Amino acid sequence: MKQTILSTKQSELLESLIVAYGHIVSTDQIYEKAKDIWSLQQTKKVIGKLAKNGWLVRLKRGLYAISDLSNRGFLSLSPYVVANLLVKESYVSFESALAYHGMFDQLTNKIISVSTSKYKDVTLNNIEYDFLNVKDQFFFGWQEVMMDNQTVRIAHAEKALVDIIHFHRSKYSVDLVIEKLKEHQDSLDMKRFNEFIGNMSIITIKTFGLIFDLLGINSDKLHKLIKENNATLKMLPEDKKFNAKWRLYYDEYFDKYAHSTTTGNH
Repeated sequence: MKQTILSTKQSELLESLIVAYGHIVSTDQIYEKAKDIWSLQQTKKVIGKLAKNGWLVRLKRGLYAISDLSNRGFLSLSPYVVANLLVKESYVSFESALAYHGMFDQLTNKIISVSTSKYKDVTLNNIEYDFLNVKDQFFFGWQEVMMDNQTVRIAHAEKALVDIIHFHRSKYSVDLVIEKLKEHQDSLDMKRFNEFIGNMSIITIKTFGLIFDLLGINSDKLHKLIKENNATLKMLPEDKKFNAKWRLYYDEYFDKYAHSTTTGNH
């Protein structure tokens, strides 16, 4: 980066933008604040220069984040805020939401959000933002929290666990959800959890039914939802062990979690 120091006018512009709008600014807001300093064409060049040198971080077309003025190029905004700014109709879910709820302590450089609109993946400040486009019927289960003076949507812990199974079902994801249930069951709202699961697909309901049984969690509400459904399904394509109660093939690997009251296998 050639320019490492802000000119007086550039510094004053950024400071006035922060005072007026916070760290998130639109192109029009920059034009408005700069109109008494530069012409429109000059301001466009200034924006380009500030972005090139890291003082402005382009979030998407017409929207910028102002970097920490004490540390050029460092985006001080929470990644949760950035994810919601990139796609308004979205909520952060999966491991990132679990981390917010204190249920996932591994460092991750990827934020995955659930959205009703398509948006390309983007990387900002070495963090990858992915957006999973879903049907409207599955777009629910978030809460709104305030961060950096912005309203942010983050999945409830229960919905984050449901999303992991429903959208990213794999041996890893099932194992992860089982581990989190073992560790944090007491802090979860089981009524809400059952309601969220009940609004998903049959395979998701059956998968959670089996998980609940393995861990000795009451699965009656889930079983009522599928008792009229006689379809035999596979949790994963290669699964070979059959659970009669849920009419579900699963990987015997998960038997290691089996609660003493588990029944229905043959």
